Amino acid sequence: MKNSLRSRKKVSEEIDLDMVPIMNMFLVLIPFLLMSASFFHLRAINTSVPVLAQGSSLQEEKSDIKLTVIVELEEKGIHLSAISDEVDSSVIDSFEEQVAVTDSDEYPMDALSTSLRRIKAQYPASDTLIIIPESNVIYDTIIRTMDVARSSDESELFPNVVLSGKVG
Repeated sequence: MKNSLRSRKKVSEEIDLDMVPIMNMFLVLIPFLLMSASFFHLRAINTSVPVLAQGSSLQEEKSDIKLTVIVELEEKGIHLSAISDEVDSSVIDSFEEQVAVTDSDEYPMDALSTSLRRIKAQYPASDTLIIIPESNVIYDTIIRTMDVARSSDESELFPNVVLSGKVG
């Protein structure tokens, strides 16, 4: 019985831990981790959300009619089309165009620029372009398409560029 009392006494005694070495380690470690940390530099690209426009019942002049141009970046090339409530469907169908990827797997941005300039010349009030990339299109191609859509040479084409996903 005496042995059990002695063992209880030893267990119940409090042991004082020396925390100074651990605190010293953290004192050195925290500034080292803060100095070695790298922070992300994020950049934003201004885009807008597609908006459903209300069509007017009166036929407007051609210079006041707005088209929304759609550029689909596909694996095999660029599919260009347009939508508008103010223009006849036969006119809109004439803008539909497929431009194939060249042999070097480069998207034909010059051909896209030419087509966009042609549409802008016919409908100068148009200012919105929707880019719909496939999932395998790289980021650099999307950015180059946005640059081509916004301006060509010295003229502004479609300042409102919208990124969208494929629906359906």
